[in-house]
Amino acid sequence: MSKTAAVRHLVVVLGDQLDAESAAFDGFDPAQDVVLQMEVAEEATYVPQHKMRIAYFFAAMRHFRAELEARGRTVHY
Repeated sequence: MSKTAAVRHLVVVLGDQLDAESAAFDGFDPAQDVVLQMEVAEEATYVPQHKMRIAYFFAAMRHFRAELEARGRTVHY
């Protein structure tokens, strides 16, 4: 997808929704649709958490981004 092309669907994927077979991707067209993922500071600070858990959480999101890109999907991270 070119940077100036219109986006038909924006699929927002949160850190607890890392499933490439999710219904959110039904009918996904790589030529028209885009995935949005964000590392949000509040995700790591809303309750006390171990630093290793936070690192694992964000690493899982980054790996999922790579999986989606390998499937030909445009991801804005």
